[in-house]
Amino acid sequence: MKGITFGNLHSYRDLKLIMNSKEIGSPEVKVRKIDIEGADSSLDLTEFFGEAKFENVIHKFQFSTIVPQAQFLSLFSTVKNALHGKKMRGILDDDPLFYYMGRCSVSSFTSEKNVGMVSVECDCEPYKYKLQPTIMSVTVDGTQAITLTNGRKRAVPVITTTADMTIVFGDGTWTHGTGTFTIPELELVEGENIVMVTGTGKITFTWQEGDL
Repeated sequence: MKGITFGNLHSYRDLKLIMNSKEIGSPEVKVRKIDIEGADSSLDLTEFFGEAKFENVIHKFQFSTIVPQAQFLSLFSTVKNALHGKKMRGILDDDPLFYYMGRCSVSSFTSEKNVGMVSVECDCEPYKYKLQPTIMSVTVDGTQAITLTNGRKRAVPVITTTADMTIVFGDGTWTHGTGTFTIPELELVEGENIVMVTGTGKITFTWQEGDL
């Protein structure tokens, strides 16, 4: 039976809930406009700092129970103790490679024709995140162009090198010795990002991808 995993608990296998419906929301854009006196329209500053930003998003799930009527309230208490007010990951069986991160809220319990019903709302971050970090490892001998393909959410990768390396990205150039570090200016945007690396050794980029 398909459902959703809240933290370590699956809605059907652990919480005895059958998912009847789900509503995966779309985050609202943080629109920033300035009204200019005497001019038509407004000045749109939504992308003034590089790209549009988003509000949190609400995802809604409605469940029915699979326990006898005498166990309705006991199960409702179990669900509230497990989810209500807690911030946790949510992984849909229909989208198992991504997770949502948000705070859960359990609705009031209702029953109809001896079927218990409960709804869960999750106030989530606007992006869904890949379940596993993206890792790109390359053995460099000389100068090499490395393509890092990223999702919608910008990300700064963690870089690990086994030798001295010079890294060029955009207008910036950095030289680092062996170790693990980040370069704040090396921020991956959506799509392909070309990084030039010079050295002899292995370089690894690790980052968290996020999509809407």
